Amino acid sequence: MTLLDNIPPGLLLILGAIVLLLLPATARKAGAIALAALGFFAISQLETGERLSPPFLGFDLTLLRVDATSKAFGYIFTLCAVAAFIFSWHEKRRAENTAALVYIGSALGVVFAGDMITWYVCWELMAIASTFLILARKTEKSLKAAQRYILVHLAGGLILLTGILLTVHQTGSIAFTEFPKGEIGSWLILIGILINAAAVPFSSWLPDAYPESTVMGGVILSAYTTKTAVYTLIRGFPGWEILVAVGCVMAIYGIIYALLENDMRRILAYSIINQVGFMVCGVGIGTELAIAGVVAHAFCHIIY
Repeated sequence: MTLLDNIPPGLLLILGAIVLLLLPATARKAGAIALAALGFFAISQLETGERLSPPFLGFDLTLLRVDATSKAFGYIFTLCAVAAFIFSWHEKRRAENTAALVYIGSALGVVFAGDMITWYVCWELMAIASTFLILARKTEKSLKAAQRYILVHLAGGLILLTGILLTVHQTGSIAFTEFPKGEIGSWLILIGILINAAAVPFSSWLPDAYPESTVMGGVILSAYTTKTAVYTLIRGFPGWEILVAVGCVMAIYGIIYALLENDMRRILAYSIINQVGFMVCGVGIGTELAIAGVVAHAFCHIIY
């Protein structure tokens, strides 16, 4: 066991993001790449299991839950971060790298969270940090898009929080595992997740906001919010048959609107909805092979 085996990888990126604010431009850019690479290395050192369980409000948190699924998403999240920071070396905005690192670190926090409190905190931090990536373009359109974006995600967060509170009240546990079918709390949690997955009819925020971000912001945003939602569906809702229908609608809706668009960034946005639809459909099928396919598809979709 190494020191890194007891440190959540997302925390490394979030704390590092704060330090980078104090550095000059070249050191800040190099530091962002180094932090993303350190995150990848830290994940490679993690041993399977659950640990870091401090008490909180009468519950035991689980800050670090490591298995094959969480490591797969962690690896591709950090690899994408390294590539994105290299790609954006020319960018001069000081706050953009910081917001991106907090956003990516929060996504890693969701991936390795073993309890619903940690998951929810990281989930909301993702929404806040990603809003700054849209604001970074500093245009009137990006400002309005960011306002609409954060309102949608705050509403989704409130729905998610309500579902979590109902589930904890019912089960007496904060464990982030499969949710019981047929319970109102589970349905509210599912809706909150599907908003982040850009599921129809909650999908308008994605083609509205992503094209208005900076180029770097577009690269970063396209990789994390929807894929983190897919990860949480894998954890909490495998085999929920309604997801097959939701995924099919997303796939058809996304490709139709992508074909009708003539703006490349909006085409990309609708294509994300299309591809995430296939992933959601796979989660709904819920077999071991289907889930493996979803993980592989998410991994490959982030790469290309």
